Amino acid sequence: MPKRSYAEQIANAQLMLSGLGNNIEQLSRRGITTEFVNRLSADVSESITLNNEQEKLKADLQAKTSQLQAKLTVVSKTLSEAKKIVKIDIPKEHWKEFGISDKV
Repeated sequence: MPKRSYAEQIANAQLMLSGLGNNIEQLSRRGITTEFVNRLSADVSESITLNNEQEKLKADLQAKTSQLQAKLTVVSKTLSEAKKIVKIDIPKEHWKEFGISDKV
């Protein structure tokens, strides 16, 4: 059985909360009190806040990952250029000093 998303879990909790609130009198003899419903409501509200914060962090991470990938593309091109110059100007016995392990 696939794990439910946070949004689905929150929606299910909200539905349960609504049902509990609408039937509090009948359920009170089984321990579902107003205090119980209020506690659940507070927990659901906090879950919504945390889920929203997490979604923002995911979006921020995605944006930062794109920036990193773009910068690493620039770094890679610059390193390639430097490697060519080192290979032309420096004897291959010294290439390891530059992190170059190529034979030629």
